[in-house]
Amino acid sequence: MLASARAASTDLSPDELRHFVRAQLTLEVDPEIINPFSTNPNRNQILRDRIRDAVAQRELTPTPDLVESLFDEIVGLGPLQALMADTEISDVLVNRFDEIYVERNGRLEFVPTAFRDEAQLEQVIQKIVALVGREINIDKPLVDARMVDGSRANAVYAPVGGPTLCIRKFNRIRLGLLPSERDPEAGSWVSAGGLSTQMGAFLEAMAVARANLLIAGATGSGKSTLLRSIVSAFPDEERIITIEDTAELELDNPHWVKLECVHSRELAGKTTQERRLDVADLVQNALRMRPDRLIIGEIRHSKEAYYVLEALNTGHDGSATTIHASSCADALARLELLISRDFAQLSPAEIRRYVARVFDLVVFVSRLREGRRCVLEIAELRDVDPNGRYELCPVFKTEVSTGQHGIDIDFRAVADYRPGPRLVRKLEMQGMRWIS
Repeated sequence: MLASARAASTDLSPDELRHFVRAQLTLEVDPEIINPFSTNPNRNQILRDRIRDAVAQRELTPTPDLVESLFDEIVGLGPLQALMADTEISDVLVNRFDEIYVERNGRLEFVPTAFRDEAQLEQVIQKIVALVGREINIDKPLVDARMVDGSRANAVYAPVGGPTLCIRKFNRIRLGLLPSERDPEAGSWVSAGGLSTQMGAFLEAMAVARANLLIAGATGSGKSTLLRSIVSAFPDEERIITIEDTAELELDNPHWVKLECVHSRELAGKTTQERRLDVADLVQNALRMRPDRLIIGEIRHSKEAYYVLEALNTGHDGSATTIHASSCADALARLELLISRDFAQLSPAEIRRYVARVFDLVVFVSRLREGRRCVLEIAELRDVDPNGRYELCPVFKTEVSTGQHGIDIDFRAVADYRPGPRLVRKLEMQGMRWIS
């Protein structure tokens, strides 16, 4: 496209024009606006106006195609810019410079978009990495970073692989557990077919009753979205502190404080070990901030697992976190494994008793083949039995089958379920009681 704009200036190459426009933007525009992930509502208009002015200065005609091409190349993400602007796309996955997939409405699909060559892909990766003060090279071939708009980028360089780039766009989905009477058009898990009305009412009641929840599922299954939906059911007057490795939760609760980990190279003047503030550090500090509820975005490591359990065992009922797992039972096993890695002085029986005292409910959510996120299991964790096994009592189980018209889902309540003494006590403290 740039070559077609050279009629008025035959000695100006496309690269020279890009270089000139980039220099003009650097001089005239705030760096925050140049950032491809900037949330400034006037960003696009400001930049396009400046690009037109710069092109005109070189006695060229700033055609719409030329302006868009320069915009994408210089202040955008090149071929990825249109994908980032598509609200139906949640993930952009660049396997190679000429092989790009996206997740659209929960399903992966190949897109014909491509970079010119590997060098252009590397330039985009370097741009993204530089925006967050990181670097990627042979010595540091892996980068995981959050952009200013909340999107999360993961890049890989040789010798590990790649270059490859994965961008998980910031999730702005707002789903209630149940349909809203005040706003019938608002989305909900029930209306989206992700759980039944009875399941939604149960989770809402448990949120009010201050049950501690562990939400399990695979990457992209909807754990964070479900966590946000449950938190939205908390009373408005309660003080909520969220702790995340990479900020993804955006809550509508009026009394909300957000804490996010600081990674190496984000704090200057310190050694690598001193620079990092992890989930465990923030959990310990959050206890001094007078929280009513603690929400930990995700448990990934041993130290995090231990301190999350310790924090939730200090009387902060009604807290919640998420973990990667393939079922409710697997979530408890993974939590136990994480703790045992760095805290070998604790026996398996001790860890299980500790876990069983902290969490009241385990919820398993999954993404089905058709792309729908669905709660497949809700179970109450009561205690450990005399043999040291978890007393995990199913509350709801979802049956998934393939029918004539696609996937059939049957949300089922366990007929003989009755809440255990601990949950009954929490319900009673909030003026609620279980009706069979």
